Amino acid sequence: MKKIILIIVVMPLLCVIPVESQQFIADFSVAKETVLRSIPAEYINKARNELLVAYQHTSHGTHVSRGVFGLPDFKIGDEQLFGISNSDENGKLHFMDYALASYAPSGVDGSDLSRDETAFIQTTRNFLDAPENASVNVVMWSWCNIAGHNVSDNYLPGMTTLISEYGQVGSKIGTGDGQRELPVAFIFMTGHANVNANTGDGNPKNQAALIKDYCNSKGQFCLDYYSIDTHDMDDTYFEDSGDDGNSASYGGNFYTSWQNSHALGEDYFENKETPGGSVAFGAHNSQHITANRKAYAFWWIIARIAGWEGHVVSAESRRDHEISLYPNPARGLVFLNTGGLKTDMIEVFNLSGQKIKEFLSGGEASEISLDLTGMPDGCYLLKVHSEQGIFYRKLIFQ
Repeated sequence: MKKIILIIVVMPLLCVIPVESQQFIADFSVAKETVLRSIPAEYINKARNELLVAYQHTSHGTHVSRGVFGLPDFKIGDEQLFGISNSDENGKLHFMDYALASYAPSGVDGSDLSRDETAFIQTTRNFLDAPENASVNVVMWSWCNIAGHNVSDNYLPGMTTLISEYGQVGSKIGTGDGQRELPVAFIFMTGHANVNANTGDGNPKNQAALIKDYCNSKGQFCLDYYSIDTHDMDDTYFEDSGDDGNSASYGGNFYTSWQNSHALGEDYFENKETPGGSVAFGAHNSQHITANRKAYAFWWIIARIAGWEGHVVSAESRRDHEISLYPNPARGLVFLNTGGLKTDMIEVFNLSGQKIKEFLSGGEASEISLDLTGMPDGCYLLKVHSEQGIFYRKLIFQ
C-alpha cells in the first residue's frame, strides 16, 4: 500500500463564506456574554479601529446604544476592548448616535423606521453623500413599533436599494462626481416584542420572520430585537412577552427574575446614556439585561463585518489548530488531518451556499482522503462534524 506523507502547510486564504454555512441573524443564541467572549480579539480590535457606525433611532433603539455605552465598564479589560466614543477618539469605536435624522428631506420625519416608512431611504442618501460623513462605513436604523408597518413593500425594498447604491459593489461607490470611495455595511433590525400581540399578520413575530428570511437569503446581518425580547436567559421562548421580559405565561418578568438572582459586575452590567455617562435602563425596560444582550448582539455583528467568520467553539474544547488540509490550494484528492478527533461527517459548500459533497467518516483516522476531483476553480468551505463540535476550514481549488 502506498504510504501517504502528510505535510501541513499554513497559508493565508481569502474567501467569502457560503450563506448556508454561517449565521447572519444576531438572535437570542448570539446575545450572550459567552458568545461575546469567544470572539477573537483581533476582530474586535479591527472593528473598533476601522469601523465608523452611524445609528438612527428613537426610544426603543436605546437598547443598543445604552448597552454598548455601558459595556466598557463591565469587567477588567473591557474599557479598552469595547471602547466606544461619540466622537473620533483614538482606539475607540466611533459610534455616531442619533446620526441621520437631521439629514431628512424637508418636512419628512426621519427619526426612525416607524415614522414615515420610506423616509430612511432618502435620509440615508443625504447623510452618506455629505462630505463630512465620507468615513462612515456602517449604518443602522431601528424601529419604534414595527406592528402594522409594510415591511415587504417599504423596508426590505428600501434597504435593497441602499445596498445596491452604497454597498460593497454599489453604483455610488467610486471616485467620480457624486460618488463616495468607502462602501457601507447596512445592519437590519427586527422590531421589539409587544405583550400578547406578537403573532398574526403585521405583528412583531411575523414581521421579524420576513426580515430574517430576507437577510439569510441575501447574506445580510440583522440584529433581532424580537428574538432577544422573547427568550429568557435559558433560551426558553415566551411568545406573549413584551420588550421588558414581561410575560403572563412566565408569571412575571423573566429578565428581572434573572437579574435579581445574579451579580452586578459579574453577570451583567449597568447600561449608560452616553459613554462613561449616567446609568440608565434601555427605554421601556425595568432591568439592564435586555440592553446588555443587544450590545452583545451588536458586537457580534460588527466583528463579523470586520471579517470574523462567526464560528463559536468553547475555550475548553477548542482544537482548531489540529484540523488542517493538504494540499491547499488543491486539485483532485485532498487530505484532512483531524489531529486524532473522531469525525462523523464532512460537508463541502460552494460560494452560493450549496452543499456539493458529503463524506461520512465515522472513525478516528488522523488522515482522511477526500475525492474532490472535477471541482471548478474557486473557494469552498469544509464543515467537519467532530466529537468536540463543528470545525470549518477554507479550501481553494486553482
